[in-house]
Amino acid sequence: MKNIISLLFVLCATIAAAQTDANGNPVFNSITINSRSLKNGVEMSINYYTLKNNIENKGSSVFVNEKPSKEQVITAATRLPSDYFIIRANSSASAMLMFTTYPVTQILVVNPSTGDVRQFPTDIKGDITENRANEIIKEGYDPAATLKNGKLTFNGKTYNVISNTAINKEIIALIDKEKLLDTPASDMVMLSSGEIKKIMLTETAEGGKFDYFTPIKGKEYNSVQVKPGVFSTELGVALYRWVRAAYTLGVNTPADALAVFAEFKGRPVNKREEEYITMGFNKELEK
Repeated sequence: MKNIISLLFVLCATIAAAQTDANGNPVFNSITINSRSLKNGVEMSINYYTLKNNIENKGSSVFVNEKPSKEQVITAATRLPSDYFIIRANSSASAMLMFTTYPVTQILVVNPSTGDVRQFPTDIKGDITENRANEIIKEGYDPAATLKNGKLTFNGKTYNVISNTAINKEIIALIDKEKLLDTPASDMVMLSSGEIKKIMLTETAEGGKFDYFTPIKGKEYNSVQVKPGVFSTELGVALYRWVRAAYTLGVNTPADALAVFAEFKGRPVNKREEEYITMGFNKELEK
C-alpha cells in the first residue's frame, strides 16, 4: 500500500501541510455510507471522506482551520477526494477505487497487494460531489447556500453537482470493464460495519480486550488527572479508552459508537456516557 499512501499524501498536500500518524502515514478521516453485493460473494463498500472531520480536525492531514473561511471550505470541498469504493471478499480487500475531481475528473484504481495505481479518465462533468454538497449544506458553512436541481450555490458562486448515481454507475462500469472482481484478494482486512460491531460487543464483555470497565468496578467516580490541570473520573477515562479502541477498529462516527455501547449495555446511553464517548471519538483530551 506504499503507493496509495504516497498518493494520498500528495492529494492532502494540495490543501495544507500534510500531518501524519505515528507511522508517517497521512490521516484522512472517512465514513462508510453503504455497501452493495456484487457477485460470487464479493461486496463493495461505499465510503466518503468527510469535510468537517478533516479540515477542522487538527489530527487530520488536511487540517485547515478550526473555523475555516468560506473560501477555504469550498477549496477543500472541490479539491479533496470525496468518494471511494473498496471491493472485498471474505473481509479481504482486492481493489480500491477513488473518484477525484481535482486536478482532473478521474477514477484511481489501487491494487492493495502490489500498491499499483492506475488512472482512468471519465466523461463525468461537474465541480463537486453530491456527498460533499450535502455536507456543506448540513454543516451550515454558508447560511445562504442552496442545493437545488443539481446546483450548489455557495458564497455567491454556483457549482455543478456530480450525483451519487452518476459516480456509482461509472464505478460499476469500470469494475466490469477491467474485470476487477477477478483480482486476487490481498492480505488487507476490511471489516464490514456488522463485523466491527460484533467484535466490539464481544471484546467489551468482561475479560475482553476492550473491557476497561471491570478493573474499575467500585471506583468508577474516583478522580484521576488525565493531563496537567485536567481531571476526570475512572469511568470517564474508561469510556474514552473504549471509544478510541472502537475508532481504531473502524467505527465511523460518534453516533455509531454510541449505538454499539447502548447495545452492549442493553439500554440507551446516559448523558455522562454520551459526553465521554463523543469526547473520546474527537480526541478532545489529546488536543
